[in-house]
Amino acid sequence: MSVPHGLALQERLMNKGTAVPWQAGMDMSGWYPVSVAHGADAIDVHWRDMGETRFSDSFFENTLARQPREQRRTCRTPLAALAQFNDGLPPDAFIFHVSRCGSTLLTQMLATLPHCVVMSEPPIIDALLRLHHDSSTIDSIALLRSAMLALGQRRFGDESHYVIKFDCWHIHSLDLIRQAFPGTPCLFLYREPQAVLASHQRQRGPQMVPGMLHPALLPLPDHALAPGDLDGYAALVLASLYAAAHHHAAAGKLLLINYQQLPDIVFSDVLQRLGIGPTTGQLHAMRERSGRHAKYGTVFHGDQHGAAAGPLKAIAASLQPGYAALEALRIRHTQQQSRQDL
Repeated sequence: MSVPHGLALQERLMNKGTAVPWQAGMDMSGWYPVSVAHGADAIDVHWRDMGETRFSDSFFENTLARQPREQRRTCRTPLAALAQFNDGLPPDAFIFHVSRCGSTLLTQMLATLPHCVVMSEPPIIDALLRLHHDSSTIDSIALLRSAMLALGQRRFGDESHYVIKFDCWHIHSLDLIRQAFPGTPCLFLYREPQAVLASHQRQRGPQMVPGMLHPALLPLPDHALAPGDLDGYAALVLASLYAAAHHHAAAGKLLLINYQQLPDIVFSDVLQRLGIGPTTGQLHAMRERSGRHAKYGTVFHGDQHGAAAGPLKAIAASLQPGYAALEALRIRHTQQQSRQDL
C-alpha cells in the first residue's frame, strides 16, 4: 500500500479535468503521466492531455494549472500503458539540487529555447519512486525509463534536447534514477546554508515540513527535535542533501555547480556540455530570462534574506562543513579539468 504523503492533494488537483475513457491501443501522444493510483486490483496511471500547451513554466504543475480549464482532459490507464512510449527524446541531463539554489533559474533559461524540452520536477517521478518502495512486483527501472520518455515527447517538431530537473530530495535516489539512463550527465546545484535556510523560513518547501514526504525518499538520522522546530528539521534535511551530493560527486557521478556561478556557467560550460548551440537571438533571450526572478518572472534585484537572526545563524554555521566539503570538491575537480585541457 502507498504511504500517505503531503503531496496527495496537489496530485489530485492536477488530475482534475474531463475524464476520457482509456482503451487498449489508444493513441496517447500529447498525454503526460502525472501520478499513480492504487486501485482495487491494480496500479493505474493518471494522465493529462496537454494539447498545444508548452511546458515553459517554472514547475511542471504550473504549466498544468495554466492550461485553460475547458481544455483539461484526464485519463486513467493501467500501469503497463507507460511502456508504449519508447520514442521520446532521451534526456541530455539530469539536474539535482538542494533547493533555493538557482536550479529553477537554470531550467527557465533552457526553457526559452524552442528546441529544448524542460521538465521541472514532474510529479510522476516522485510517484514512481514511492511505488518502488511500496511494491515488490514492479520493474521500477523500466517504469522510470518509460515515464521519462513519455515526458520527453516531441510535440512541435523542433525538439532536439531534453532536460529533467528532479525534486531536491531525489538526490537520495540518484543511483536508482541513473539506472534508467546510465549515460545521462547529472548536475548538482547547491548554495551556502544560511541563504537556503532563510528562504525556507519565508516559504517552506514540502521537504522541510515533517511528514510531508514518503520517509524512504528522505532518509534522515534519528533526532530529538521538538515538533515545532522547523528550522532544526530543515537543517537535518539540508545536511542530508549536502552529504548525499558529496558522496556521489566524489564517486564521479555529479557535476557540481555553485549558485554563485550562475548564470555565467550556463554560457561558458553547460550549453556546450549538453551539445546545445543557441542562435544569437536565443542567447539574448536566455540572458534576458536570467535577469528575472526564476519562479515569478519579475525583475530580479537579488535575494532579500538579510542578516540571519541568532538561532538561524548558529544552525547555518553547523552546516558549513558540509557545504565547504562540496566547495572543496568542486574546486578540485575544476582544477583537474583545467590541467587536462592544457
